[in-house]
Amino acid sequence: MALDGTEHHCSQAIGCPQCSTRTLANGKTQYDHTAVTPVIVAPGQKTVLPLAPEFVVPQDGEAKQDCELKAGTRWLQRWGAQLTAWRTTVLGDDLYCHQPFCEQVLAQGCAFIFVCKPGSHTLLYEWVADFERTGEVATRVKTRWNGKQRLSDTYRWLNDLPLRDGNDALKVGWCELTTTDAEGNVLYRNAWASSVPVTWDNVVAIVAAGRSHWKIENENNNTLKTKGYRFEHNYGHDKRRAMATRN
Repeated sequence: MALDGTEHHCSQAIGCPQCSTRTLANGKTQYDHTAVTPVIVAPGQKTVLPLAPEFVVPQDGEAKQDCELKAGTRWLQRWGAQLTAWRTTVLGDDLYCHQPFCEQVLAQGCAFIFVCKPGSHTLLYEWVADFERTGEVATRVKTRWNGKQRLSDTYRWLNDLPLRDGNDALKVGWCELTTTDAEGNVLYRNAWASSVPVTWDNVVAIVAAGRSHWKIENENNNTLKTKGYRFEHNYGHDKRRAMATRN
């Protein structure tokens, strides 16, 4: 199940009390609406199954502005118990790859595979660098023909890496895919943190699942925005609720 946020209203002229706001460099205020759109996806399958969304809106009793991560947490708390029987793996980008959210996923009886970037996981990548120096990073190379050229997929992985600093750090599996062409040019590189231990036998499947997260954008959100569903038309901004800010 892939999680991601998508914006469905953005304006400097029209807003409402439910809008999120940000101050732009020119000093003007931008109003927007965002929704987290969970979708059931599978590697190699174009068909996706949308689930109920969770909207980013001001929450009663909260002083801080709502955000995508909080909305994703609310969705898990509301619907997560129904995912357990499906043996669900939750997918997401680096925004979700932090211990509090990962613990929420595990508490619902689900697994996770989240994009894991060096810039936001410095300690984890220090461990990766240490194992690189000692030659202990497991590696698997597969070649394939994409119809035009022969490509090499290099998988690297480690297990029991700390997701953050501290004695209570969640230990995760880590895997990376680098795709190169015949000349050695890097065409693709990404890495993921997984609650499932990574092995020679499952690393290809874990990476394929992690990469299928992007189906939420291509097969779901773009469809809602471009195929007549009018997802980007916010009908809540009527004359009673909208705040016209244009002079």
